Amino acid sequence: MLSRPKLPEIDIVRAIAILAVLLIHGTSGATLLPLGTVSQAVFFTLNQASLFTVPLFIWISGVVLFYTYYDRWEPGMSRTFWTKRLRKILIPYVLWSIFYYLYNQFMFHGTIHFDVIYVVKLLLSGNASYHLYYMVIIVQFYLLFPWMMTLVKRSNRIRRLLIPLGIGLQAAGYSFHHWITPIPEYASLFISYTALFAFGAFMGIHYSAIINWANQYRRWIWTFAVLTGTTYTVLLLLHQYSLISLENTWFELALLAYCLAMPLCVDLGARQLLVKETSLSRFATSIGTASFGIYLFHPALLTLWDQTRPDQKSSIGLYDWHTIGSIFIGLIGSWLIVLLYTRIVNKKNLRR
Repeated sequence: MLSRPKLPEIDIVRAIAILAVLLIHGTSGATLLPLGTVSQAVFFTLNQASLFTVPLFIWISGVVLFYTYYDRWEPGMSRTFWTKRLRKILIPYVLWSIFYYLYNQFMFHGTIHFDVIYVVKLLLSGNASYHLYYMVIIVQFYLLFPWMMTLVKRSNRIRRLLIPLGIGLQAAGYSFHHWITPIPEYASLFISYTALFAFGAFMGIHYSAIINWANQYRRWIWTFAVLTGTTYTVLLLLHQYSLISLENTWFELALLAYCLAMPLCVDLGARQLLVKETSLSRFATSIGTASFGIYLFHPALLTLWDQTRPDQKSSIGLYDWHTIGSIFIGLIGSWLIVLLYTRIVNKKNLRR
C-alpha cells in the first residue's frame, strides 16, 4: 500500500510550538516580578498564553503516528515500531538527562558528582531538567501506540469516538488525582494528555476531511481559540490579583478548551504560510525541522544566559530586555547550533 503524502505544514506547527516553549521558559523568571508592575502582567500573560505548547506537541505526535501508520498497520509491526521509535528517543533522553544532571551541578554549585541510583530516579521521572518530562510522556504514548492502533483498526465505534474517549480518560485521571488521592508524577503521565493525543489520532486518520471542514469554519475556530485563550489568561490574571477565587477545575477546563482549539488554528495558519512560499515560511520550516534539537539544548543556553541576569530591584527595564533576550537567544542560538551540528554530521557521512 502506498504511503500518504508528507505533511510539510507539520514542521511549521512544530516551529510555533517550540517558540511557545521558549516563551514559557524565557519569561518564567519575569513572572515573579512585583505584582502590579506592567512587566509582570505582560510576561505573565505571555507565559500562560503559551501553555498550549506541550499539548500541541502531543497532538502532533498523534497526528504523525496515525497518519503514517493507519493505512498499513498490522499487529505484527509492533516490535519494529517500538525498536525504531524508542531507539530514536530513549538514547537521546538518557544522554541529555546525564548531561543536564552534570551541567546543572556545575552551573549552580561549581562541583560535580555522580550518584547512579539518583540518576536512575531522574530518568524514570524526567526530572533531570525542567523540560525532559515531555520525553517521558512521549515514551509512554509510543509504548501504548500499537495497542491503540490495533483497537482503532478493529473497532469502528472506538475510531468514531476517539476524541470523547480521550477527553473522558483525561477527565477521569484528573478527577482521581484531584479529588481522591494525588497520583505520583501526575504531570509526567500519559493520562494527563490523552485528550490531545486522541484528537491528533483522529486528525491523523481523517486528515484531509478535517482540514476541508476546518477551512469552511476557519473564523469560528479562530474565534473559539481566541475566546478560550483569553478567558484562561484573564482568569489567571484576576486570580493572581486575588480578584476572584475559583476551584482549580475551572482553570483546567479553560486550559483544556484552549488547547483543543489551538491545533487546528496553528495547522491552518501553517498551511496558509506554506502557500505564500516566503522567507518566513522557509525560516519557520527550518526551525520546525530543528525543533527537537532546540528543545533539547535551549535550557543549557538559558542557564548560561541567566548568569548575566540583572537585579530586578535595580532596573526593571534592564530586566525586561534580559527576558526578551532569553527568548531570542534560546531559540536562535539553539537553532544555529543544531544547524552547525547537522552540517558537521552530514559532511562526515559524505566522507564515508
